[in-house]
Amino acid sequence: MNRTDINREDYVLVSRNTPLISNLDMIENISLIKEVHEFMPTKKAKELALTYLKNLGLEDIANKRVINCSSNEIIYVMLIRAMMMPQKSILLQAPYSITTNLGDIKTILCNISKLTNLKKIFIFDVAINEYHYEGAPCSIVK
Repeated sequence: MNRTDINREDYVLVSRNTPLISNLDMIENISLIKEVHEFMPTKKAKELALTYLKNLGLEDIANKRVINCSSNEIIYVMLIRAMMMPQKSILLQAPYSITTNLGDIKTILCNISKLTNLKKIFIFDVAINEYHYEGAPCSIVK
């Protein structure tokens, strides 16, 4: 896939430059998107966020802050947060800069893709890392 195939208005970026808010817990980081962009009541937004975390078996991190989560847990939360946005696609830029274990990225992407069929996930990375994403349910942007 080519960079020009992705419309700028149609994706939300997930990268180390779009970090989670450190003084919020994970459920607040996720629910904040619906609260701000759709004016969803806090209680309802948190319930939705908790549903996503439960579907991934991550409900135990709901009340943890960034510093208390693993890099894999952080990337899950970043991707769930991106799923809350109205854009149709998620562009995951250089996952190795977010997670310390790129070997788990395929599992992470497969689990996230189970949560929704409405969004496409694209990975923007250098060609040398392409083998990490073989078999993952996403497209590679070079």
